[in-house]
Amino acid sequence: MYACIDLGGTNIRGTWIDIFGNHGSIQIFSRPRTLEGTKDSLLGLLTNIRAKAPAQLRGIGLASAGPLDHLEKKYLQTSNMRELNYFTVGEFLENAFDLPVLMENDAQAAALGEVWNGCLSGVGEAVVLTLGTGIGSGVIQKGVIWRGGHFTGPELGHNFLGPACKRACGCGQVGCAETWLNKEALIELFQHEGIQVLELKDVFPLLREGDVRALRVISEYGHRLGLYLSIIQVVFGFDYIGLSGGMSHFIPYCLDQVWQTLTHRFVNRKWWLPKRIANSPDPEMSALYGMARAWILAEEAYYTE
Repeated sequence: MYACIDLGGTNIRGTWIDIFGNHGSIQIFSRPRTLEGTKDSLLGLLTNIRAKAPAQLRGIGLASAGPLDHLEKKYLQTSNMRELNYFTVGEFLENAFDLPVLMENDAQAAALGEVWNGCLSGVGEAVVLTLGTGIGSGVIQKGVIWRGGHFTGPELGHNFLGPACKRACGCGQVGCAETWLNKEALIELFQHEGIQVLELKDVFPLLREGDVRALRVISEYGHRLGLYLSIIQVVFGFDYIGLSGGMSHFIPYCLDQVWQTLTHRFVNRKWWLPKRIANSPDPEMSALYGMARAWILAEEAYYTE
């Protein structure tokens, strides 16, 4: 049984998870945008998880946005959480709880979670994208995280999708797929159609009612996502693509457009089309499941050495 944590920009979520995927209730602590505040929230959350776990914890799994060094269990120069730059969070938690720590990029953890206990359960090779404030990515090969030549793993949200979107990405460049497909980009599309929204959840009633403007927006978003997935498929050509993150709730409204765009792009290369594009049944659990799976794999590797 493991304590699994997902550290985000504004809050930290976590619970205990066992080797069968059973888990406790999700606990959420706000995360002040300071290093000391983050430490306090981590200590409080993990203390609660340990107290409520029905069995002894074997380790802590921490998923977080990065960039980060999963081997040293520390942050590098982050894009959106600069207060955590170079924070050796693994050492901090190990000293505080006397438990070993594993750390992974949250999107890569989400990918591992989706192929273990999510929308692509049992699949050995897949690309999983997390759609939200940014665009995260995880590549799974032979059931484990594939990192390529980057020890941080591929960050596919920084693929160049075109110069028309002038807003700068967190990486400092212009034209990254992230700036075309993230939460802010979708809000801008709705505003361009005259639909003023503060939170994207406010537009779901319009989509359910068949509002023409809302449907036009979500169709354009599906077209953008289809173009992006066509780039991913040219590189990887996997049969399975998973979508997670808070914005994946919009996928049922634009999936037809995604497929239409992919089919058009691959009209002469039909073998590049994926067999399935799957939506996470529970995006809030993706990275948490992934950290439990990371621990299971680590322990299996240890006992087979």
